[in-house]
Amino acid sequence: MGILKYISFFLLVFFSSCINTEYKKIDDSFSDIHIKEWNSSICPKKVVFERYVKKTNFKKLIDRNTNFEIGGCEKTESKFNQRVFTPIIPYEGHINYDIKLIIDDSLEFKITNIQDKLDTISGKSGPGKWLVMNNIKSLIINSHKLDNTKTPLSFNIPTKIGKIIKK
Repeated sequence: MGILKYISFFLLVFFSSCINTEYKKIDDSFSDIHIKEWNSSICPKKVVFERYVKKTNFKKLIDRNTNFEIGGCEKTESKFNQRVFTPIIPYEGHINYDIKLIIDDSLEFKITNIQDKLDTISGKSGPGKWLVMNNIKSLIINSHKLDNTKTPLSFNIPTKIGKIIKK
């Protein structure tokens, strides 16, 4: 019986070492922006995403994008109490800029000090599959430092820290 266990263990180790290790690089800066604790049935109509040169106090605009898919408004998703903004054309590479996010010309989020880095995580498609991707570790939004390690490829933002824009 002892020899059978030894042979079984040897075969398990032998065959598991034969698995090809594969790495896949995902170059997206982020996949989406989650605005948590939305607490409203109103679905936003307009999202403005502005990128600024880092540490210029939002003075040097790089570009502006309003081409986002807005999700989380359907009744089937209302239990999550969030809105999800996904760029139609993904941003790629390291996040080396500051961001201003404006929702319906009434709620503003100034995002600075974004700490991100390339990281390797286990892929969900089986053993030996690895993903190399950009992970957002932490950031500052409207003077609030946030830990973003639980959703590393998304911005996870509480609604309550947004600045209401007066018109």
